[in-house]
Amino acid sequence: MLVKDKIIFGVLVVLLIAGGYFQYMSSNMNIRMDELNKNDEEHVDRAQNEFSEGLRTLNLQFIGRGKHLQKAQQDIVANTNLIYETADSLADMISEVQFNLDELDRDMSKRFNDVETDVADLEDDFNRNRRKTSQKLSEIQQSITVLQTDLNEIKEKLSDKDKKKKKK
Repeated sequence: MLVKDKIIFGVLVVLLIAGGYFQYMSSNMNIRMDELNKNDEEHVDRAQNEFSEGLRTLNLQFIGRGKHLQKAQQDIVANTNLIYETADSLADMISEVQFNLDELDRDMSKRFNDVETDVADLEDDFNRNRRKTSQKLSEIQQSITVLQTDLNEIKEKLSDKDKKKKKK
């Protein structure tokens, strides 16, 4: 055998060993994959069964709660209607109060105008009476002055007469 044949024979042996090794590894992987597939199927079946059971339980719970939900919806509708009725009643009361406030405002405005008119009239009367009083006071002072002057003249005349009598 030549060296060339020995090398070919050696490469062939290495290839056969490598092929056998790969065959052995591939069969081990196939066995492991079969186990994994079997476990996966069992797990999926168990998970699906658990999910289905949970879903069925939830459906039963919701069927029982449906009555409660329906009652809650009816209560909500009743409360909403009560709120609307109360809001309408409050709106009517607010309108009535607003009308009363407007009427009170008109009445107070009229009364204030009447009071202002009365104050203006009283002011005019006061000014007129003040002028009359001032005029009368001036007349009285003038009369006093005239009376004093007359009194002084009378005193002088009397004093002159007394002096004449005394001289006589």
